[in-house]
Amino acid sequence: MDRDFRKLIGRKVVLFDGGMGSMLIAAGLKEGEAPERWILTESEQVMGIHTAYVEAGAEVIQTNTFGANRIKLSSSRSGSSLDVAEVNLKGVELARRALEAAGHVDRFVAGEIGPTGQFFPPVGTLTAGEVRNAFREQARVLGHGGVDLFLVETMYDLREGLEALRAVREVSDKPVVVEFTFEKKPKGYFTLMGVTPRQVVEALLAEGADAVGANCSISSGEMVDLVFEFRSLTEAPILFQPNAGNPVMEHGIAIYKQRPEEFAGDIWKMVEAGANAVGGCCGTTPRFISEIHERLTHG
Repeated sequence: MDRDFRKLIGRKVVLFDGGMGSMLIAAGLKEGEAPERWILTESEQVMGIHTAYVEAGAEVIQTNTFGANRIKLSSSRSGSSLDVAEVNLKGVELARRALEAAGHVDRFVAGEIGPTGQFFPPVGTLTAGEVRNAFREQARVLGHGGVDLFLVETMYDLREGLEALRAVREVSDKPVVVEFTFEKKPKGYFTLMGVTPRQVVEALLAEGADAVGANCSISSGEMVDLVFEFRSLTEAPILFQPNAGNPVMEHGIAIYKQRPEEFAGDIWKMVEAGANAVGGCCGTTPRFISEIHERLTHG
């Protein structure tokens, strides 16, 4: 496999892994517990999930560091005691060990960076400086840990997404992919803060993102048209990771009932629409990634 991610995504469809949080919940993660804590307390479980995705065919696995920035961790009792450097370094280590365990050290580790969970004025009190500092700290540690690329994902505020991208760029020259999360409205796709795909694409590429895309919030079927829209806006690489359908609550737990075969069929439509990279988000499992791998391999 080409060890240059920028070249790889330019010549073939790259397969990312699937959901981590929903897999941890299935393994026993309790409500309100920071998923990142499992990096330290249940490291074999986390590494096992990574390994399963690699064996399913994922070419890129994402570290379990979605909420491992100082602002997000401090917002919960479970996460406030975690050390930012320790949890991010260990997260990269587990991903690397998973590649070794599966015999695929040539594949990629993406340092995952999610939103702070806070809001800028007038909704909240978040400042650009706070955000940049938190993301810079996390990105620096992930870089020192040896990630191959950075994946900034599930962003909903353009200001926060741009601060995350800038923070990564300040500490690393490795590839950066940025995904926003959209909802499908009667007038089109919008983020929670009312940001449009065009605004996302133009702003992120102007700031030097290597690839842009969308993840979470919507199902695979709902995301197909979003791929067409992104492709109409740019020739740059685009990545899409939808949820496994819309969840239903059973005994207080969100259950995703979409079948892997249906999901993979929708992913294939995204590839035909021009997606350069695909994967899964909430509710997806190694079975989903395996189905996509089969489609990508055999058509």
